[in-house]
Amino acid sequence: MKEIGKLYEADGRYEFRLDEMGLIVRGEHPEWVMQAASEVVSQTARLEAESRLDELEALVEFEAASEIEVDSAKYAKKERFETIPQCIVTMGKLDYRWAAPEGRAIHADEFDGHPYRRINDMSMTYNDSFLQNENGVDTSK
Repeated sequence: MKEIGKLYEADGRYEFRLDEMGLIVRGEHPEWVMQAASEVVSQTARLEAESRLDELEALVEFEAASEIEVDSAKYAKKERFETIPQCIVTMGKLDYRWAAPEGRAIHADEFDGHPYRRINDMSMTYNDSFLQNENGVDTSK
């Protein structure tokens, strides 16, 4: 596993570092720092992909690159930036499916207003026993 970035807490504020980019983001709350870092990384990656595409298109004119390389770069850019972000989030022993707000809006019935949903459906039981009372347990209180 390769470490990409690090989130630190120091003196009551948070700092995210991404040494590969020379990026340091500081803020009062970890979610603010991660949100800012995410936006900066995303915009930088998009600009890099667009620059690579422009470079390849120029190289084709000088016969230093092929149309296949241009098509490949276009596909990679579309695959990364056209697909709505989705991830698996693990908290403890449970896995959740997370999707960016645009994806949650499209699948509103699945997410029901939440940013993530449990992957394993605990109500799926062999004998339809989910949330059924156990015999002999007093539930009158």
